[in-house]
Amino acid sequence: MRYKCTVSYNGHNYSGWQTQKKNNSIQEQIENALFQLTHQKINITAAGRTDRGVNAKGQVFHFDSDLEMTPRKWKGAINNFLPEDIHIIEVEEKDYRFHARYSVKSKQYDYQINFGEYDVFTKDYAYQCPYPVDIKLMEKASKLFIGTHDFTSFNSNSLKETPDQVRTIEDIIFHKEGDTLTISFIGRGFLRYMVRMLVAQLLDVGRGKQTLQDLKEKFELKSKRVGRKNAPSEGLTLVKIDYFEVLALDEAYMIREYLPEDLLPKGLTLKKAYKKHYAFTERHSQTILGDIEIKNHKMIPHLYDETLQEHLQKLVENIAL
Repeated sequence: MRYKCTVSYNGHNYSGWQTQKKNNSIQEQIENALFQLTHQKINITAAGRTDRGVNAKGQVFHFDSDLEMTPRKWKGAINNFLPEDIHIIEVEEKDYRFHARYSVKSKQYDYQINFGEYDVFTKDYAYQCPYPVDIKLMEKASKLFIGTHDFTSFNSNSLKETPDQVRTIEDIIFHKEGDTLTISFIGRGFLRYMVRMLVAQLLDVGRGKQTLQDLKEKFELKSKRVGRKNAPSEGLTLVKIDYFEVLALDEAYMIREYLPEDLLPKGLTLKKAYKKHYAFTERHSQTILGDIEIKNHKMIPHLYDETLQEHLQKLVENIAL
């Protein structure tokens, strides 16, 4: 059985999500808890990594186990072996089609900034900003990042490691309550340090250290030399992750619902496509290879490459409409 787990944690005391040589990551804490519970080595797969000091309210991971327990018992048993700053919120049973990383539809990261007096009670999840900024100017500057763009200037992934640094930010939302500003970033995927670099650039605009034109020029340069400043990690929280519906998949291909960034067939919108049209894609690159229309409880394929008919047919055989 595959289990989907939603976990929250305070990242202050850890080296980040991923297993490190120092043996102090969130992943290791959870895998150690599973080992103590099952006496088996169980590897977990997360939706993505968070860095040292970054927090989460809704990180998601999955694992497979032959041990039979209800989701409620799994939740209580795992939490029993975890430290107090890591907590499993929910456990759900899933089938093989669910994948915590490859089935992500969208993620929301919140960056919190306290503009008031230094607050010892929020220091682990809000950046204690010691200077005034123009929030309206920051919000205006953030519009530059919404949409599909090349974010080479504002992330730390090398071009050798990640040649394609084009990403889509669906929305950036500003919300101020009292002295605390929350900036929400919503998109399917973010590169390493990307959100923190964007916040650092917006803060520089708000402080008057750079103009909107300066920021635009940095963005358009697509250079690793212009945006190396990161906003402090404690302000960043992974809030929630949404997943798309998968009808079928194998090691190479999948049939899934259409996503906002997909190029849809001519005349089709997301609203029209919902539950009536699905994308036939490569599993990992998510390259769209065809459209699957559901009509009168039958699947009508529209392939862009007819040589893929056999691969598609094998997937279709596993779908019950």
